[in-house]
Amino acid sequence: MGFLGYGWQVERLRERFYAPEFLGMYARLLTTIVKHAKPDDILLDAGCGSGRVFQHRQAGNVRRIVGVDVTDEPRENENLTDATKGDLRALPFRDNQFDMAIVSHVAEHLVDPADTFAEMSRVLKPGGRLLLLTPNRWHYVPLVARLVPHRLHIVFNNWRGVATADIFPTQYRANTAGRLRALSNDAGLDVESLEQSETEPEYLAFHLIPYTLGVAYERLVNRFGFLAKLRVNLLLVAKKR
Repeated sequence: MGFLGYGWQVERLRERFYAPEFLGMYARLLTTIVKHAKPDDILLDAGCGSGRVFQHRQAGNVRRIVGVDVTDEPRENENLTDATKGDLRALPFRDNQFDMAIVSHVAEHLVDPADTFAEMSRVLKPGGRLLLLTPNRWHYVPLVARLVPHRLHIVFNNWRGVATADIFPTQYRANTAGRLRALSNDAGLDVESLEQSETEPEYLAFHLIPYTLGVAYERLVNRFGFLAKLRVNLLLVAKKR
């Protein structure tokens, strides 16, 4: 497709509007993982899926990464040293087993987020950390997504190159800063940081005009602190008491 025509132009548009050092959501999460991970750590990648979306591959920098997901996809996940199938509300692990739990773009799909936070806390060692990345429900993308039937989510995301196996119904029951703080506290986790940031408007990369508007939005809400509640990404770091 031409540059002004319809068709996904994610990399081309990003290169035009953003410097190489601009940190997107996964780069921020990876930076946070590297900041806290130690060579002897055992990490849990909760809701890891296939690993196609977030390719962190931290196995060489820590002792082990164990993945768990409700699907069979972890078998193909190259980020992991071990994989198993399981429900995040009833993890198949003993208490106090992990030094860190990574939960990337899973919280928005949780029907019972309190149960999942409790399980994360249970399997973490005292002093272990939960690192969680999820979208803010008050951002324009989740606001629109909540109005669209799931079957149309599948069509739209297939069009932009996302495999159907990586598309799940959204609930947004844990998706505000206040809600994440409350869930963490109730689960025995102390919030160390809760960063809100706007990333490049990837969902608008089908055409130059909406993408340009998305860039303007990104620069506006990232510039002014009082607009932080309108930024798309919530990146939580919480430490088990």
